[in-house]
Amino acid sequence: MNQERIVIDGEGSIVEVERGKLYRIRLRLPPESPGGKRKWSPQRTVHGNKAKARIEMEKYRSELEEELNNEHSMLKMGAYAREFHERRKAIASLSPLSLERDEIEIKRIETIFRSTPIQKIDAATINKTYARLRKDGMTPSALHKLHQKLSQVLKQAVKEEIIQRNPCDLIDDVKRPKAKERRSLTQEQAMQLAHDLKTSGRNGRIVAVWLALATGVRRGEALGLIWDDVDLVRKRIYIHKQLDSKGVRRDPKSEKSKRNLAIDDGTVQFLTEWMIMQSDLFFGGGDVPGTTPVCTNETGGFISPAAFDKWRRNFFVEHELGSFDKEEVWYDRQGIKRYTRSGFHGFNLHELRHTQATLLIGQGADIKTIQNRLGHSTASLTMDIYAHAIEQNDRTAADTIGGLLEL
Repeated sequence: MNQERIVIDGEGSIVEVERGKLYRIRLRLPPESPGGKRKWSPQRTVHGNKAKARIEMEKYRSELEEELNNEHSMLKMGAYAREFHERRKAIASLSPLSLERDEIEIKRIETIFRSTPIQKIDAATINKTYARLRKDGMTPSALHKLHQKLSQVLKQAVKEEIIQRNPCDLIDDVKRPKAKERRSLTQEQAMQLAHDLKTSGRNGRIVAVWLALATGVRRGEALGLIWDDVDLVRKRIYIHKQLDSKGVRRDPKSEKSKRNLAIDDGTVQFLTEWMIMQSDLFFGGGDVPGTTPVCTNETGGFISPAAFDKWRRNFFVEHELGSFDKEEVWYDRQGIKRYTRSGFHGFNLHELRHTQATLLIGQGADIKTIQNRLGHSTASLTMDIYAHAIEQNDRTAADTIGGLLEL
């Protein structure tokens, strides 16, 4: 049985502000529960004579009745966004990392729009909200992520016929920020780092830096690699897991991040030597199980990403790839000399990834190959990030064709 339609009865109120020119109108709303008190609707201002005010009153009555009878009119934006996210969690194809990042944006939507009815979310509301967020210091990148998620949620609301159109489609001043050009080591710096890694005392952290330099893998991908994912005979490694900031090994954020990488003979030798060392250190000279991390800590387990970052900063400073603003020397209770360092400036591990790409572009490698090696979602993303290196190649190409044709 259908619910009885809500009707707003009564003549309402027309208040004359300026005779024949300006009036204010409002209507008595039905009680929210039987026997409840009737409340006035918000006032509206009408410019014109009293006859126009009566016409606008009836239009206002129709709008209010439509809103009261719309089963979705009381659905709050925050609640719908949360429901949308919970449903997405049930989709097996979404990685935990993607859901974790989505959670950040959903919480923002819940906080920013709070109890605003989803029907009230229009382009003007969104523009005003974004203007306030910019004024409060939200970065273009953060605003773009929020906008993308809000648009995705509202797009689903359109599909479910909760709203007629997606107001985010009318917002045209929120663009994806242009990818920043990343720093990279020079060829000489990269060669020196490779030499330093070879001659340093071998451990799992050294191996992680080597993998980043030699293959362009991300920190989590290097730390999450196990020997089952390494084929030293075919000279390949398979990237399909990563170690997150909490030390949990899980799927990467996208299918494009899963990739099969060729490795060079020097890396095969480096890893072979390290596997033999692991055998002696943890398995009494026996076989190293395939589930063993390639980059092990002192007990043969996975290296904590936070502990790795601390070590890596010190290592880079020692090898002239960074510096600290402040360094304090002190002695512990056993009289051992200790250091407290802060304010690191220099290269990070991710820039070894950019080093590989920049060097490959300089040697004429095609963008598609570089995209696949780095696990970028699109070739255009690779081109945006490495525009500086591509531009230099373009100059070299122009000079080459000029020389060939004796122009």
